Amino acid sequence: MAMFELSALRAAQVPTLRLPDDCDGSLLAQLRGREFRFPVPAVPPVRLPRDAQSLANFWKSVSSASVSSDESDPGWPTAIWTALMAPVSRIPLVPSVGCSQEFAAVAVVKMVGSVPALVIVRVGMARGASRHAQPVIHHASAAVTADLDDMAGRLEDLFMDALPQARAEAMRAASRAMWLGGDGTVNAAIPEWRKRVEAVCAVMGLRIEIVEEPARRVRSVETSLGSAVAPGHLIVWQPMCRGAERLISSFQNVSADGEVIYLSEAACPDVLVETRLALLELGLAEPTDAATRERGSSTPAAGEERFYIKVGGSKVGDVLTSVPDCDHGQWGSDTRRKAPRALMGVEQLERIRPKALFLCGKCTKHRWRARF
Repeated sequence: MAMFELSALRAAQVPTLRLPDDCDGSLLAQLRGREFRFPVPAVPPVRLPRDAQSLANFWKSVSSASVSSDESDPGWPTAIWTALMAPVSRIPLVPSVGCSQEFAAVAVVKMVGSVPALVIVRVGMARGASRHAQPVIHHASAAVTADLDDMAGRLEDLFMDALPQARAEAMRAASRAMWLGGDGTVNAAIPEWRKRVEAVCAVMGLRIEIVEEPARRVRSVETSLGSAVAPGHLIVWQPMCRGAERLISSFQNVSADGEVIYLSEAACPDVLVETRLALLELGLAEPTDAATRERGSSTPAAGEERFYIKVGGSKVGDVLTSVPDCDHGQWGSDTRRKAPRALMGVEQLERIRPKALFLCGKCTKHRWRARF
């Protein structure tokens, strides 16, 4: 579910909708009573009010958006209108003080003559003055950004503010990952650090399992690593993860296509930024729909061998690109069973499943040799 996942939101980007001319009242007419439903069990929908003055104040609040650049783009109001009319994600949030319900409408909007921008419209609703009165808008705001790092950061904030059941629903379809590191001193300094780690990873499509003081839990973690679905990513917080070498080796043994990410920052706020940048570099924020994947120029012949490097990842297979042989000659044995995501990536790229798949033992990036 693409509630928070940046790659899915970018893949589902929407073209801008024409902003109505409010001289004839058509803008307010389209906002009047507009309903927002949420893909989360037991969360009721929200309707905007029908009062013209309330809607005019609402549009004034959101159309003067907070932007990531120094100057506003003249197209921002159109992008905000598009997110309201055609949101890709509708996220129920924990209500602020004075609100009965709060939510965010989110979309990546394909701007005319510009790069796509993430638009987030936040709305807080309060109960009416009487029992039967319609809810009123308590507050509203919008944010627009075209910077990838800022997109991720803003979605992380939404994850932190979302209802627990919304976070749980979003994580059901996320890929498994494991974090090694942390202890009681981190908990004492930043009580919400685990939730912050979950937010950074959730935006990249990962459901993170945090293991504090992993050296004290080697056996149980090894059992977890060897389960039916091994984690696709192992994130190692080195300054807070002493004695975890055996676990790293175990992970590499059970998941040939798994990524080990080493973090060097000691302070928690810094390591969160380092984690986000590392996951961005792996391509986890890149759109992963079929149209964006690079296709092979021809179907491989029987017995032919081709070589690939991983440039991104997703739940439906690694994103690969064709490369020459590295000439290291250190391919090891067939790793198809230990590398299901790489196998799916080759099959999606070439439209045929390879008969054997080998991983170079010397390349720093995942380089594969496929035999068809």
